[in-house]
Amino acid sequence: MNKLKDPILCCSFLFLTMTTIFCQEALNEIENKTSFNVRTYDGKILPAQVLKAENDGNKLILFINGSTPYDEKGNQGAGWTEQGKIIASKHDFYVRFSNVMVKKGYSIATMTKRSFIYPTEIPRPNFADLALDIYYFILHLKNNGFIENEKDLVIVGYSEGSLVTTKVLAYLKTQPFACVLLGSGSMPVNYNKISVEDFYQTDILRKTNKWSDDQILTEINQLAQINDSLRNMNEEEFENKFKKSKPFGFGYADWESYYIDKEYPLYNAVPNIIYANIPVLICIGENDRAMPLVSAKSTYDQLLDNGFKKGTFRIIKDEVHQYEKYDVFAIIDAWLGSGFKTTDFTLNATDSLSIESYQQSKELVNEISTLSWDGNQPIKSKMCYQKALESKYMDNPTWFELGLKLFANNHYDESFDSFKHSLDSAFIINFASLTWMGHIKDLQNQRKEALEYYQKALEQYPGFPVQHDQWNILLNKSWIEERIRKPFNGIN
Repeated sequence: MNKLKDPILCCSFLFLTMTTIFCQEALNEIENKTSFNVRTYDGKILPAQVLKAENDGNKLILFINGSTPYDEKGNQGAGWTEQGKIIASKHDFYVRFSNVMVKKGYSIATMTKRSFIYPTEIPRPNFADLALDIYYFILHLKNNGFIENEKDLVIVGYSEGSLVTTKVLAYLKTQPFACVLLGSGSMPVNYNKISVEDFYQTDILRKTNKWSDDQILTEINQLAQINDSLRNMNEEEFENKFKKSKPFGFGYADWESYYIDKEYPLYNAVPNIIYANIPVLICIGENDRAMPLVSAKSTYDQLLDNGFKKGTFRIIKDEVHQYEKYDVFAIIDAWLGSGFKTTDFTLNATDSLSIESYQQSKELVNEISTLSWDGNQPIKSKMCYQKALESKYMDNPTWFELGLKLFANNHYDESFDSFKHSLDSAFIINFASLTWMGHIKDLQNQRKEALEYYQKALEQYPGFPVQHDQWNILLNKSWIEERIRKPFNGIN
């Protein structure tokens, strides 16, 4: 987990900084967007959208994201506040996937996961709930003219979404054109009887963690105890006791579902894939730790053993679970474009420019993080600001951090603009950006504008503060109300 170097003592940043670089500006360039709501089998209302490719000559891709709560726009939530408000950040891979694949001529359909809209609801969803939600999404796409039938769809499942994808196949009478599984954890495991050599995480733990066999055996034994415990408790015990006890130091996230955690070790996707009998691409990163290569390969091998001949298996060298390389997009495009004959690809000029821009932006985020908070780098901080304006891959926390550092260097106009770039309804400390924009307007003797920003900040206050130790400032409701009564007059 990355950590911002600003001494901001706010628990939400533990979740916010899980996000990496994202291309919000790039998504904003996709103007042909249709937003709507889908009513699911049990009456839940879930927002959805379709991003329409300009040269739409390909199948519609229905993208199913991973295990964390997420919405249709690429925001994910790793937890929620005491008031039940999702703590959201951008999901880097989803936003890159949408941006790149739309440029390649694929329209993208996405729908909010129910746990994003109803985060504190009990009982929590199971795999069947999530799959039925997607089934109703497909019905909506068909009934409202986005597709004529399921054959116009390619379903792409990422991480846990790969398991949900295979569950969806079991509900469909008419199957999609094809499906892509980015990860595949469907490998039933009996932790009480498995050996170190047969454990699906052994290879990756040896390779990346440098674990010994004794350490791996300890991991297997702990997983066995956790899964035995899950089978012998109900959801109430799981939520109120087991989650909070953090067995073996394992911290269950707020959103984790008792039902999914119970089913996951037992689920096997192979029968559903065989039933669907459609082309399937299983694409996995060599260094994927969340859904290891061994697990994905086992799914593919089981398909072969059962006579399934429509599967393609592709390993991406040096790739991780977050698919940080560009290869995955080109592989999917090559596979679909060749009629499922090959995953070999050649990067075109647009691809190369996207990769270069993304790498440069990653370097810029790292450069911004190294700027001091002391206000002694006026030239370098302004240079970072100029680079940020040219970048399409900047996240909200980085814009916010840059705004603070520009302020420390007395670049008020540039600081204001950086805070403005950080604004996003999904940014959990949006109120802090608005407060600092009010501060700057106060210092520039624009009191009317300052009051407008303070009022917006007060309306969006999430119920917890942001503290800046370097200036002894605590941004909370009382601070904003005081600024409405009395202008901000700078840092003492």
